[in-house]
Amino acid sequence: MNAASRLSLKQLQVFSALLKSGNLSHVADQIGLTQQAVSANLAVLRDIFGDPLFTRTGRGVAPTALAKELGVEVSAILLALDLLVARAPFDPAQIEATVTISAADYAHAVAIAPQLGAIRRQAPKLKIILSELEVDAVVTKMASGQVDIVVTIPQFVPDTVPRRTILREHYVCVTAAGSPLAGQRISLATLVEQQHVVVSPARANLIGSADDWLKRCGLTRNIILSVPHFLLLPLVVEATGAVAFVPSRLLPNPHLVRLMLDGDVTPPGFEVVAAWHPRSATSPLIGWLVSMLAGTGFGEP
Repeated sequence: MNAASRLSLKQLQVFSALLKSGNLSHVADQIGLTQQAVSANLAVLRDIFGDPLFTRTGRGVAPTALAKELGVEVSAILLALDLLVARAPFDPAQIEATVTISAADYAHAVAIAPQLGAIRRQAPKLKIILSELEVDAVVTKMASGQVDIVVTIPQFVPDTVPRRTILREHYVCVTAAGSPLAGQRISLATLVEQQHVVVSPARANLIGSADDWLKRCGLTRNIILSVPHFLLLPLVVEATGAVAFVPSRLLPNPHLVRLMLDGDVTPPGFEVVAAWHPRSATSPLIGWLVSMLAGTGFGEP
């Protein structure tokens, strides 16, 4: 008996689910097996490939280098099997699957969370894992099948990755609700004299998205603090009395009040896109989810 003949669909499903969740008990719940059955399937896979595939960590299991490499091919095999039998019209109500969507806090809050109610109503059997965006691992995690959809700005996904615009956003200038500047209209020259807070979700540094714009205006601001999440920024602005640029959809907020700038100038806005691996280009489930996130209902990627 050759090694391939020992592989089963259930083993491949266990392998793919472990790559995504890294937790045997979670995988057991998702697939409908006991934890012992998951371990037994994993033991067979380890024997077939001659590799541990997953090693124990303090929070579950982590894939080996070979497991990450195999993840690309296993995902392709499972997708091919889905397409093989998916001859009937796509019906989200009948879908039983687990999908991982990766995004930063802003995208989770404004692009994903508002659509979850409609997604759940139409696909009640679908399970969704929302994970934190890891900018440096986007390509690797999509290729291995650990992430199915990434919701982020276009700069964080390669040009070769298919994507669709989910929303367009612009920035507004804010300060603390109790600040002496609250509600005022000020010049850019006055603005840069203030203390600034920036959000740096991709890199921990004192660089903000408005810096290049201000530099083109011949100005440099005084950045005193950087935070990794937009949803943390209101509390930090209130605590420091600083000013900041935030995406408009984060207002209104009880901690913040908008500052008007002379000429109503603002930094360039940005797009938020949903991106997926090229192998999912024909997946009706991914196409439907992306369309739901875009607020357009059923559709293809």
